[in-house]
Amino acid sequence: MDVSQYLEVFIDETKEHLQTLNDQVLILEEEPDNIDTINEIFRAAHSLKGMAGTMGFKRMQRLTHDMENVFSTIRDGKMNVTPDLVDVVFKCLDAIEEYLDCIINSSDEGENDNDDIIGMLNACLEGGSVSSAESVTNK
Repeated sequence: MDVSQYLEVFIDETKEHLQTLNDQVLILEEEPDNIDTINEIFRAAHSLKGMAGTMGFKRMQRLTHDMENVFSTIRDGKMNVTPDLVDVVFKCLDAIEEYLDCIINSSDEGENDNDDIIGMLNACLEGGSVSSAESVTNK
């Protein structure tokens, strides 16, 4: 399926979701138990995941899928928001913005898999520390 005709819509909607995520993560930083904010972040990550998948941007889809998993776990009460997690989510947003910049400039998401950030997200999910995940992925 040729999705090039939808590229501008994808770019515009991704920008909107990124703005929402930035705003909501700033709130989350101050109010880590704010369920409305947690739900909003989950929904934005879920929407980005679906849009990226539809457009064939697998790297962005993988990153947003893992973000969605983290916020699903938080919503289920199985995990708490920590300052480390907020830092990782900000790194996710930077990575999504990097993907978007590549897409705007070349219609391609680039080659960065962001395995280090995905490792940090998964470390948070598994109850480990982000710093231990950083040290493993930086070797």
